[in-house]
Amino acid sequence: MLKVHFERENRTIQVEPGENLRQAAIRNKFSIYANIHKILNCRGRGLCTACTVQVIAGKVEPRNETESEKLAKKPADFRLACQV
Repeated sequence: MLKVHFERENRTIQVEPGENLRQAAIRNKFSIYANIHKILNCRGRGLCTACTVQVIAGKVEPRNETESEKLAKKPADFRLACQV
């Protein structure tokens, strides 16, 4: 089981095997969406970039095709929580 710490909120959650970061956040009743994106988001399909997070430390798989397309102009440490 993987532990993920959200620095801004000073909160740590556990990510189960096979679960992405967005799913783990929702399971832990933790919103990764800001403002209007709480209701207007793609529900984890990688279409809207509303769940963009910055990976500050640790190892993650390289960006997939969806992330590479949607986050092309963002630094490499920016990822979509629904894809990580």
